[in-house]
Amino acid sequence: MSPLSPRFFTTSLLPVLERLVLKGGRWRKTDLRVRVGYFHHEATGHSLIDTGYFNAGTLQGLKKSAFLEIYRALLRPSTLANDRLSIGLARFGVTTKQIQTILITHFHADHIGRLHDFPDAKIMCSRKAWTIYRSNTRIKNALAGVFDVLVPDDIDKRLAFFEDHTVVTAPGALGNGYDLLEDGSLLAIDLPGHAAGHVGFCFPRLPVPLFYATDSQWLIRAILENRAPGFPASLVGADRKALRSSMRKVEAFVKDGGEVMLCHDPNGHPYDLDAELEARS
Repeated sequence: MSPLSPRFFTTSLLPVLERLVLKGGRWRKTDLRVRVGYFHHEATGHSLIDTGYFNAGTLQGLKKSAFLEIYRALLRPSTLANDRLSIGLARFGVTTKQIQTILITHFHADHIGRLHDFPDAKIMCSRKAWTIYRSNTRIKNALAGVFDVLVPDDIDKRLAFFEDHTVVTAPGALGNGYDLLEDGSLLAIDLPGHAAGHVGFCFPRLPVPLFYATDSQWLIRAILENRAPGFPASLVGADRKALRSSMRKVEAFVKDGGEVMLCHDPNGHPYDLDAELEARS
């Protein structure tokens, strides 16, 4: 059997000044990506890693939220022309209706923005992330970048938790992980600091192990060059000390010979489909 091989593609862009996401960076605009991942496995079927930002079609079916409108006004995410999520999935002969499982790295809006577009999919996440979301008030969640209107009303009936899977040893310095497919090909790794229950995903059986470290930082340079941004970007993190620990874990994985990919880094990656999709559009 060939190793589980995920592919990622950008569904929207987030324009920011480089200096805000890279210590000592330039005062020029850079477009951060918002990536979504896809893989297929017999245990989960056609599967997504996150769903990306909401788009106009998703918003039309949601209740109005002043908190979400403020968030949109502040960040100004730019959804790419057409429906890049559907276009990306079409590369595998898959439609959004065929997605059977969604793995959520954390509950920030740019990662669960289109959950409503997958009403029949099983949803997997960290129990810690879900417990904290449920225990927080609507305002406290919104201040943490989590918006109730983006969470489907029936999500309780479709949820499964990473922590219910076998704990195994992950490659390099990643420590332990949850064996989500029960065959060692996909491990959920705790990456605290950015958000409650934030995780990354390790694919240990690829020729070079891959670690999708999600939002450990916006840019891989910030981790490998010790250039994590300070104020105000540091306000986004839920726990700065824990975030530094997660960054060291990512750095050690790279030094041990592994490959790392982040959700928002503008640079391309061998598991990225963006160049191919842009050539076709």
